[in-house]
Amino acid sequence: MTTLFITSRFFDLSAAEIHALLKLRSDVFVTEQGWAHTDIEDIDIDGSSRHLLAYDLSERPMPFLGAARVIDEDGKAKLGRICLSPAGRGTGVSTELIDAAIAMARETFPDRDIVLDAQVPLIDFYSRHGFEPYGDPFEQGGIERQPMVLAAT
Repeated sequence: MTTLFITSRFFDLSAAEIHALLKLRSDVFVTEQGWAHTDIEDIDIDGSSRHLLAYDLSERPMPFLGAARVIDEDGKAKLGRICLSPAGRGTGVSTELIDAAIAMARETFPDRDIVLDAQVPLIDFYSRHGFEPYGDPFEQGGIERQPMVLAAT
């Protein structure tokens, strides 16, 4: 599998890209994980937020594999809405996706710490990418989460 990553502001995404992005987030967070939350958020259209879209280049039409978002939160670059389609799972795309998301965060918000709220079962995954737990775990949408930070370089 060859993965194509596209970084964009929300307003620069096509209607088809917005549909794919919101559908994937709904499929993963609402349907699979049971999070009763609307995923339409004003922060998505904030001019400073960026969205990362992952596609499989080895197929036509290119399947949408995953996404992530970076926003400005209290002077830090916050990664969130990190998700993979079932087709992207178990293929190594998750590692490519988080590496690309870190690069996107560094480019969008240089010289800032990068933070995220890891689902507890994924703490080791994010730790392998340099993130360290900080603060206390908390529950959101019925899922235990741990704040993590990757220090600015």
